Formats: sequence, structure tokens, C-alpha cells
Amino acid sequence: FSEDLAELTAWTARHYDDVEPIILSVDEADEISIKDVAYAVADATGLSRDQIKFDTEKSDGQFKKTASNAKLRKLLPEYKFTPFAEGVKRAVDWFAANYDVARK
Repeated sequence: FSEDLAELTAWTARHYDDVEPIILSVDEADEISIKDVAYAVADATGLSRDQIKFDTEKSDGQFKKTASNAKLRKLLPEYKFTPFAEGVKRAVDWFAANYDVARK
């Protein structure tokens, strides 16, 4: 969720002095598939999941690219990421409320 990333980026700029990179991402257990992303957007917008069509003639591609956030968890063990469905809903609600001025 963009607000989580903004918060963690600001924290990193202020407090992270290591030259090694840090992964600002959810835990591996919270990673989701593209199908689940599509369904979450459908749910948040009121679109029926039945209207989503997946092209099964194409390659599945890479399911996910896992990156460990162990360093982040060691430094900020109590940080709570916004649940995915909530983040999508908040983004969709913001877009709907700001549609006339949002970049199209």
C-alpha cells in the first residue's frame, strides 16, 4: 500500500545508515497472486468476479518474486502493514472521490 511505502521510505531516510539495501515489503506469507489482486480490485469496485477473464492460452509467467524483508523485521519488528484488501479499497475509494482531478 502506498502509505506504508511512504512511511517506511521516510523511516529509512531518517534512520537507516547501512550501505546494504533493505527490502520494504510485506512478509513472504502475505504475498498474493495476480488473480487475487484482480479479485480484490473487483471487490473494491463492485465488479462481479465473473466478469474477470484470464487468458489461459498465455504462459502463466512468474508466479511471484519473493524478497526477504528479514532486515526490516529485525529493525522494525512491530511494524504493521495495511492489509491488502483494505489498501486496495482505500485506493479505489480515493480514486472515485478524486476522479475529476485524478490523472487519467
